Parts: sequence; structure tokens; C-alpha cells
Amino acid sequence: MSAVLAGATIGLTRRNLLDQRESAATAQTYANAQNVRNRLESDVSDPLGVVSSLVTPTGSNPVLLLEGTWYPRNAEFSGDALPADLSDLVQSGQPARMRFRYNDETELAVGVPLESVNGAYFEIVSLDELEATLESISISLVAAALIATLAGAALGWWAARRVLRPLVGIGDAAHALATGRLDTRVEASADADLAPLADSFNEMAAALEERFQRDARFASNVSHELRSPLMTLSASIEVLENQREDMPDRAKAALDLMVADIDRFRQLVEDLLEISRFDAGVMHLDLEEVHLAELIMQAVSASTDADVPVDIDSDLAGVVVKADKRRLVRVIANLLDNAAKYGDGATRVQLRKDDDNVVIAVEDRN
Repeated sequence: MSAVLAGATIGLTRRNLLDQRESAATAQTYANAQNVRNRLESDVSDPLGVVSSLVTPTGSNPVLLLEGTWYPRNAEFSGDALPADLSDLVQSGQPARMRFRYNDETELAVGVPLESVNGAYFEIVSLDELEATLESISISLVAAALIATLAGAALGWWAARRVLRPLVGIGDAAHALATGRLDTRVEASADADLAPLADSFNEMAAALEERFQRDARFASNVSHELRSPLMTLSASIEVLENQREDMPDRAKAALDLMVADIDRFRQLVEDLLEISRFDAGVMHLDLEEVHLAELIMQAVSASTDADVPVDIDSDLAGVVVKADKRRLVRVIANLLDNAAKYGDGATRVQLRKDDDNVVIAVEDRN
């Protein structure tokens, strides 16, 4: 908007000033032409003196053409300085004016035919001062437009930040909530439009936190309640194991199935207990430096009897990371176990780089 206003102002100012200057120069030329004609009709003996005696504004150079001879007051602006088209048109009896470039300056020439004395009168008016004025105005307007643009941008940036700051805060709170910080809340807003949004977000966060707390308590209670019967079952299985030699084959097969299921049941309960302890904040990862590629190969070898190929990115062959070794092995074992149960077995284990992250992927036949 600033640029459009500046351009429009420059265009209108230029046109008005040029129109005024051309009108003034034309009126002055016609007045001097009338004076020259009157004096030459009474005495043509000194045409150069007639031209020299004319009163003209500063920067105006009169030129008289009389019976084919040029009489300029300023020798620099003789008949050769005039555009040929303008000179021919005026000599044919048609008054005319024209802007042109002469000596790297902008000039305005106005011509009036003097048919009664077989001549023509011209005035060459310099527009250099007017061009300088227009250039100064243009620079001022461009500078003003630039300042107005920068000021508008700064004001818009400040206003936008002021308006959007509560929304940015809600976005940050939502991100914190998504990363597990369930106690995150949004400050109450004084804006009547944003206050309901902040209140709704806080209510949602509180409900979500309460739900997670209930789930964590439920998981903890279930895992603790399951430990007692699990211990009883394990003891019973151990007693049966001691009597294994006296059992028939079908009983031994059934015992083997029970042992496998009890081991799986024990692992599930231990995982559930561990999850509940992490949620309660009473358990932390035991981080240590491990060679990731070597750890994955060992975990795959220990977790399955199948020949599962391990595809390791060459950039990660010697990478060392900080990780909880036992739990990471357990995660890989769980993935392989899921692939065997729900995907007809793992086909490949990948260790690859994804931007700044390291990805461990287990592919199955599905």
C-alpha cells in the first residue's frame, strides 16, 4: 500500500508540475511572440536586438527564425538545437511544443509561427531544475514508503505475536502433554475468545492425567495381585518337575506346556510391574555405553532359534550408544516373539540411520 501510494503521488506530482511548467512556458512564449511580431512589423533592421531585449524567465532561451536566418540570444541554443520535427511543423504554420534531450538535459521547446514577417519564434526552456525537484520528491516518497513498510511490518509482527502468544502457549502445552508431561497446564487467558479454549484444554489435560493415573494404579494392583497365584503355580510346577520321571508321556507333554506358559506368564507380570514402577517414577533406566550392532546380533541370537538375518547400516557398524542393555535386549526379544506369533516369523532385523535417529526394525512375513 505504501509503494502504491508513493508511486501514485510521484506520478500525479510529476504530471501536475510538468503541466504547470508547460502552460507557463507556452503563455510566456505566445506573449513574447506577439511582442516580437509587433516590433518586427515596424522595424526589421535589428532582429537580434529584438530577441535580446525580451524579458524571459531564468533558464529560457529565445530563438528567432526570420526569412531563413536563425537569431538566438544564446549561441548555444541556435536553430540546430531544436528538433527537426518541431521546427518543420512551426514553419508550416502550426504552433507546437515538444520535450527533448539536449546536452544530457531535458528541454522544452515551444514554437509560434510569425507569418506576417515570414518567420517563427521559439523558446527553449530548461526542465533540468524541475527534474531535480521531481527526483528529490521521488527519493523522499520512496524513503517514506520504505519507512512506512518497515514500521507496518514491525507493528504487524508485534500485534501478531501478541495475538498468537496464547495459541503458541497452547501448542507448546499440547506438545509437552504428548511427550508424557501430564501435569502440563495452560495459563488462564484474559482474552474472552481464548479463555474457553484454555479452560477446555486444562480440563482435557486433567482428565487425561487422571485416566493415566487410574490405569497405572490398575496395572500396579493387577501385577501385585497376580504375583501370589503365580508364585503358587511356580511352586506347584516345581513339585511336579521333581516327579517328572514317574509321569507318563502325555503328562510330561502337558507339564512342558504348563512350564512354558508359566514362564511366559511370569515375564508378562514382571513387565507389567516394571511399567507400573516407571509410571510411578520409582524406577529408572540403567544406562551404559554399548556397541549397538553387537548387542542386536547377540539379542537376536539369544531370542530365537530361527536363522534371522541382521542387516546393519555400514555407518552404524561401530556406533556406541547409551542404553539400558537388559531392557533393550528384552524389547528386541518381544518384537521377535510378536513376529513369530502374529507374523509367521521374522524375516529380517534392520539397524539403519534415519536422519539423526537410529532405527531398529523387525520385519515379518506379513
